[in-house]
Amino acid sequence: MLCLILHHSANKVLIEPAKAIILNSSLVSLTDAVVHEACAKGPSLFQYNQETAFGEFMIYILLLVFFSLRSLHAILDASIDWQDFLQHSNDVQSFSVLGTPCHDLCCLMHFRPSSIELIASQCLLELLTRISDQRMCLNADLRCSVKYLKSTIAVIEGLVFSEDSKVAGNCGTCLSVILGWEKFGSQDKVTVRESKWFRLIMEEFAVALTAPGLTSKSFANQQKFAANIAVSLLKLNQVPDWLTSLFDSHLISGIVANISARNVTADIVNLFSELMARKYLSQEHIVVLHNLFQVCRRQVYEGSSKAPSSKQRVEKVARSTKDMLAFLFGLMLDQCADLGAVQAEQQNLLHEIDLFFQESTRREQH
Repeated sequence: MLCLILHHSANKVLIEPAKAIILNSSLVSLTDAVVHEACAKGPSLFQYNQETAFGEFMIYILLLVFFSLRSLHAILDASIDWQDFLQHSNDVQSFSVLGTPCHDLCCLMHFRPSSIELIASQCLLELLTRISDQRMCLNADLRCSVKYLKSTIAVIEGLVFSEDSKVAGNCGTCLSVILGWEKFGSQDKVTVRESKWFRLIMEEFAVALTAPGLTSKSFANQQKFAANIAVSLLKLNQVPDWLTSLFDSHLISGIVANISARNVTADIVNLFSELMARKYLSQEHIVVLHNLFQVCRRQVYEGSSKAPSSKQRVEKVARSTKDMLAFLFGLMLDQCADLGAVQAEQQNLLHEIDLFFQESTRREQH
């Protein structure tokens, strides 16, 4: 019930009941205590999946935290200093709102029972996104130490190759968000520059882009996060030398030869736009991609005209605890996805293609 109230408050309804939940000191203390107990279990936490009483309770607590974070953004954003979540849990007695520090979320992800890992990664992405948005709005410095940021990145990097594609995607997006912090100060730059995992991720990505598996439908989900990280690295004020060496003319030619109109995604188009803006693409590459994206755009328009109207999803009545957990998981994942996912994906693809064409036109004019 509490999760449902918070879920609806994100749409500006049930605001007062949601505030009563978020600001309830007893509930905040309970959440802190349960999360601390889970983190204290260390590696043994892995044994506490949702089939155990503690594991099931922990999942409910984390779902409550997730919906609380979403609600906070919707109804109390102006009153929240999101960087408060960048503290060690031992540094403060308790939060005044229902939430969990990034450090504790990373701990839960590291020891990772699968369900807990997914929700914790979703919460961490929500927090880092809010911190990033607020820093950009206020032009604020990062208030955590380099050591803290490095430890956070280390956990996230270790999960970008997770077998759970949703966890991998969340962690990849978290890394992209942190990479975007470079503009704010030297502390962020040092942390990014010293990370060796980014190079490994990009090398794996390069292999995937030139492999036959690119034709697989699963490629988009598996490599989307890596494409976003590549774009974030290319946007750094000082692009790492190893990235320039990696994306040489030979590799780019191999990637261009390996893609077709049916496996082009918005993320891949965005990557090519950034490569072009940074002058990694030759004129021959641009011409081939221009023709390919024209075909892709035509296929999207033709597919849209033939697509059947979307059907409203029928929800199953929750008759057990397992049903309720499945329902709340569905709400969490739906809330993190765009409505009308297929249509939104197609519109995003068309938008990125238009941006590519605009960038190529600017290049010709100069």
